[in-house]
Amino acid sequence: MKLKGLVLGTAVAIATLSAMATRASAQTATFDEPTVLETLDDVFTAESGDYSRDRSSFRQTAHMFGLGVPGRSAFPELELDRNSDAILEAYNELMVLQTRNTATIRVPDLATPYNTSLQRMPSAQSRSRVVGTELNFEPLPRR
Repeated sequence: MKLKGLVLGTAVAIATLSAMATRASAQTATFDEPTVLETLDDVFTAESGDYSRDRSSFRQTAHMFGLGVPGRSAFPELELDRNSDAILEAYNELMVLQTRNTATIRVPDLATPYNTSLQRMPSAQSRSRVVGTELNFEPLPRR
């Protein structure tokens, strides 16, 4: 009887606490700046443009005769070359931001409790290549 009352009281307490607990609500994030992929897409199509722009009659004529802004002819090869230079510059900038934006944190190596290695044990070295070599000089089986 006492055990039944204890279980019932615990169940009521858990139900009450779960009903009183506030639910977590997700916050919506709003970004004003374009994402990295959007920026790379804009850089990639800056010179040559997208497909629909590139199929117009003016662009076809510009491709044939190199019509464009003085100093920037509209030959497709030159547009793609300028696009690839811009992509390379954007890639290098992204790598700088990803790898060199913060100071390098140097920490000492942790002491290891092990004083042996599985590779150095005799059972691991039997019927195997020399430890540390990358080339396999074992002959192939004949057919």
